[in-house]
Amino acid sequence: EVSKKNLDSLSSAFNEFSRKETLDANNRWKCSGCRKMVCPTKHLSVFRPPLSLCIQLKRFVFGGCGGFSKRGGFGYGHRHGKGLSMMGGGGSKITKKINFPAHLSLPLSDGRKCDYVLTGVIVHVGNSATSGHYTAYVKKPGCSNQWYHMDDSFVEVVPEAAVLKQRDAYVLLYSREEV
Repeated sequence: EVSKKNLDSLSSAFNEFSRKETLDANNRWKCSGCRKMVCPTKHLSVFRPPLSLCIQLKRFVFGGCGGFSKRGGFGYGHRHGKGLSMMGGGGSKITKKINFPAHLSLPLSDGRKCDYVLTGVIVHVGNSATSGHYTAYVKKPGCSNQWYHMDDSFVEVVPEAAVLKQRDAYVLLYSREEV
């Protein structure tokens, strides 16, 4: 989650996401070794790395009852015939800058690392989940540093440094390097 104070990079977010966590007493289970009820630890890791890695940064906070409306339902719905709107309040944007690399080395469950190259970034411009505009930065296939900024019908060449500075990055697209 992007809103945590200590998270300012993709690397720190991965570390937080995959850190070991001791489950509480309500989640105890019977140990096969000592046959006692214990509070186990868990952590998430990547066993089989995908060819394409899509990372969505959690950039929106929803208030109220987690997005539920008093009328029932979750998330989006028609209100007064004006199209889609959030029910239950919220949807405000977290504008915190998260640094992300052009080359990502993803740790695997067996201790190895898998290397990825950034190939696309989707950016949300706006202040909430219910409004705004999406643009994309796309790397030209087969070129080491040829990037394009796509904004509706407007396309421009941009340097990789401009891509890596995107404060409102929402989705990061990586492709696995050849092994």
